[in-house]
Amino acid sequence: MKMKKPDRRRTILACLALSLSLAVVFALYSGVAYSREPVTVDATYSEAYLQEGHFTAYGLFSNETIYKNGTSLEYYPFKITDAVVGIYKFSSDGSSGSYETTLHVNYYVTSGKKKVYLVNDTESLAKDTFTDSFEVPVKLNFTDMNSRLKMVREGTGLYRAEREVYVIVKVTPSEREPFAQEIRLNQDSSGMLYFSGADKEYRKVVRNVEITTNSLSFLGTDVGVSTARTAFPAMALLFAVPSAGFVYAKREKKPKSRELTALKKYTVEGTPPEGKRVELSSPADLKRVFELVDRPVVHYRDENTDVYAIADNGTVYEYRA
Repeated sequence: MKMKKPDRRRTILACLALSLSLAVVFALYSGVAYSREPVTVDATYSEAYLQEGHFTAYGLFSNETIYKNGTSLEYYPFKITDAVVGIYKFSSDGSSGSYETTLHVNYYVTSGKKKVYLVNDTESLAKDTFTDSFEVPVKLNFTDMNSRLKMVREGTGLYRAEREVYVIVKVTPSEREPFAQEIRLNQDSSGMLYFSGADKEYRKVVRNVEITTNSLSFLGTDVGVSTARTAFPAMALLFAVPSAGFVYAKREKKPKSRELTALKKYTVEGTPPEGKRVELSSPADLKRVFELVDRPVVHYRDENTDVYAIADNGTVYEYRA
């Protein structure tokens, strides 16, 4: 006679419940991980250095009725202004390097919208090295320029020739970006002279980036969000497999259980009957044996298997579900 082995159904169900609970926990933590960014980028900006150039000037006039010599104006009347005297100042703390300043006076005629240059006069105002800052004196003598313009017109026969005047400053600091500035003399339709580009500033801004790796707390331990996005879904899937497998197996067995429903009222719980074993292959075979011998069906479990048996004259017909 076979001894009934311990029923492990409760143990299996408890393990499945624990596995399913862990799968839910890891799934929740996966959701938390995907709701956060793996890293936080914090960008701040700071000024590395400042480069600035400024041109200031005053006028010398042929008629001092209104404006006295040495008066600094935004607009200078062309007909009474003999010269503009100024000074260019460049500064950049902590820098050193070289610089060059040139005065350009170009004479041209206009052909359509295009300038055709006749004579280009270039004068070097200064060329040297510096530390932190430098200054360059600038003088625009319009009396000399007017004489030169008259000479160009008469020498070329082009009496509509005009001139353009500008100062170019080129600074080459060590370990810093080059600095260039153009200060241009302009004349409007009313005959007033004025300067453009007299002031220029360049600020070198540095972007400082701080990257923080985000984490979340799991069982008292900080786990990086990037790691959690990979590990937690994998763990949730791993712990969900046993429960899913169990549910799938139960669904597979369901059709056989329905076939045994017809014999349920003739089935009793008991122990394995003694006798010669004949194994049946389906619930339908069990039902046919029952109809032939008209004996009760004994149900018992052999380890994890449901066994349905019918005993008749020393022969035991068994169907293992």
